[in-house]
Amino acid sequence: MRLANKSLEELEDLEEELNEMEEELGFANHYQRIELYEEMQKKLLKLVREQNDEFSKTSLEYVTRKLIFNLIQYGAYLKMEYQKDDYAAIHCLEKALKYDAGNPIAAYRLGFLSYKYNDYVKALKYFQIALENQQYYKQTQYHLNTQQQVNAHLYLTNSALYIATDTYEQMNKLPNRNNEEVPNQDFSPLFRSLMENEKYLRQNGFYKINKTGISTCSKQECGTFISNPPFNTIILYFNDRNIVVVYEDEEVQLTFDQANMLRYFLLNSHEDSPTTRIAFSIVENIKPNTYMQSVNRLRNKLTAKGFPAFLHQTKFHNETAYYFDGSVLFTILYRVDDEIE
Repeated sequence: MRLANKSLEELEDLEEELNEMEEELGFANHYQRIELYEEMQKKLLKLVREQNDEFSKTSLEYVTRKLIFNLIQYGAYLKMEYQKDDYAAIHCLEKALKYDAGNPIAAYRLGFLSYKYNDYVKALKYFQIALENQQYYKQTQYHLNTQQQVNAHLYLTNSALYIATDTYEQMNKLPNRNNEEVPNQDFSPLFRSLMENEKYLRQNGFYKINKTGISTCSKQECGTFISNPPFNTIILYFNDRNIVVVYEDEEVQLTFDQANMLRYFLLNSHEDSPTTRIAFSIVENIKPNTYMQSVNRLRNKLTAKGFPAFLHQTKFHNETAYYFDGSVLFTILYRVDDEIE
């Protein structure tokens, strides 16, 4: 039976079945989850229009919040759990703006992807939307951070410059009428600005985070660093195709969920402040057993490849918790444009 033919109650049962299936398999099916939330959103929206009761409104808001989060967070990984797909991401981000037109990070990411594929008209539009919406959008989770705001202004400027130069080139191809010459524009200062902006964006495209703090670097620097990893150092690299974690001569490919979990443990947990499932229950509660299985799969995946056992289980506030013991150094590399606050 198609989702559209199911009742809201049947869709809720399907969500529970999906939760159980994901718990058993050890990874989330974001494609099915998004389809399910989209259909639930449609039905709840209809209920709100017909009944206008508080329960339907609250349910609609909750489902829409889960839908938007999945579209933004996981859109790039819908087709393949281990590999990014820019076109899937664009499709999902466009949907996210359909449900939440003011979302700054969705517009920013669409601007970045449009710029990446030389669609400067769209890039300019999306960066303008992102910067304008940043001023009043209430959910800080989807705000641009400081580096993203700087980048957005530079991308916006460069998009306008690319459009201007292309327009001028097209204008010069027009046939002259009455021997009138097209005004001679000197674009050399603008080209210098454009190239300087491009250089800055390349050199500061990635975050490099370790125990001493955070800095920015280029994609080339990331590649060089991961090719010659320091001794006794975990390197977690969110590159433009997939996500890998490296230790000495071993490399393991991670799903987006596993990589985010590992990043959180490395940056935010220690023995006196271990991490419970609450830290990962951003838009919906994660069940205790699901959390334990997810962490154990991650740990087993790493130790099977000879990684040291640096994540440990304990109890914290009557919850199962885990922490990074600090026995190894770490460096995390990920693209500035991919970060959600």
